[in-house]
Amino acid sequence: MTVKKYDSGLTVIVEPNMALRSVTAGIMVGAGSCFETPENNGISHFIEHMQFKGTATRSAAEIVSRFDRAGAAYNAFTGKEYTCFYFKSIDEKLGECFELLSDLFLNAAYAQEELDRERKVIIEEINMSKDEPDGVCYDVLYRTAFDGPLGMEILGTKNNVKRFNKPDILEYKKYNYLPSNTAVAFVGNITEAQAFELVERYMVSYVAQKYTAPRVLEKQQYIGGYGEYIHDYEQSEISIAFPALTFADGRTSTLAALDCILGSGMSSRLFQRLREKMGLVYSVYSSPWYGRTNGMFAVNANVNVYNVESSVRAIKNEIDLILKDGVTDEETEKAKMQLKVTSLFSKENPMNYMLALLRWQVMAGLTYDIDKLISDIQAVTPDKVNAMAHEVFGGKPTFAYAGKQPSAKIIDIYNGD
Repeated sequence: MTVKKYDSGLTVIVEPNMALRSVTAGIMVGAGSCFETPENNGISHFIEHMQFKGTATRSAAEIVSRFDRAGAAYNAFTGKEYTCFYFKSIDEKLGECFELLSDLFLNAAYAQEELDRERKVIIEEINMSKDEPDGVCYDVLYRTAFDGPLGMEILGTKNNVKRFNKPDILEYKKYNYLPSNTAVAFVGNITEAQAFELVERYMVSYVAQKYTAPRVLEKQQYIGGYGEYIHDYEQSEISIAFPALTFADGRTSTLAALDCILGSGMSSRLFQRLREKMGLVYSVYSSPWYGRTNGMFAVNANVNVYNVESSVRAIKNEIDLILKDGVTDEETEKAKMQLKVTSLFSKENPMNYMLALLRWQVMAGLTYDIDKLISDIQAVTPDKVNAMAHEVFGGKPTFAYAGKQPSAKIIDIYNGD
């Protein structure tokens, strides 16, 4: 792997793999809903859509037609702390596809007719998101947990989307779409020289710009508490979360092991208890979220409203058992092997590996080092996992619920009220 940082601050990461006949490439900018205000909430996601809607020299139809003619897979996504644009193509179409990706990233035109058309699409996306209890519960969880931008929805509000225009976009990009806040990664059948030549040819403005420091994301206040969205869904979604580790914390492998033991996979404690033994749920799992300044560890379950109370009590019992009795040597070794295998398999998936390279660079300014990750996993012990469980579950919980009106609030069930 080779990492090159230009004077402008733009970082390019290249991982050659000549055994492949494809190249996966992406551009990630450290701009997401965390960098928004209530007045422009949703603009990061709005920009993601608009980048594909025409440039100074290409129409929206031509952009997607050219990608399709090259046989490429291409897309983009927006998160709370970053936005990513990417493609995967066969090696012989790499230059053409990277030119397209660079053009849409750097030279989007934001024509008024495209703005007016796309805002309708995004409003439909917002409407559709309200039909999915897991997505709604996710939004309720973050809105309840954090007092600040972390609590805002990535899609934004309909009122904001209805009024976004080109000046709003340009103003936001001026402070966030900076070379110093952007990374480019290539994984596959490409040399370092080829990668740098492509960047210097098609992203010349980002290479040549004067350095401007990116915005610093301040730590946001964690509040916790209870939030709900009562709606006549067929199934209900439960989330119980605790403040946890940030992205750059050196103990994330220990938290990942706790995740494996408690709720990741079919042999996890939560899955075995709630689904296999009690038949309460179809889906139950735990998941850590690592941000730059904040983190959370959540337990999630999709249940029938009549099983809410039993499910919450079972989740609480499993958390209490870990705190009381700890995890076993066997569980820890199994979790370590699962994490090791997942990490190594991820490197064999060019898309996953490319995204990991970008996230580490944009989120922490670090180079993703899989050998160090494996070493960190190997250093995990039951004592470390138990200490992590007490640290995480000793924090103030956040409860979120989306679904039909339950017999009691999940916060009251969890607390035994």
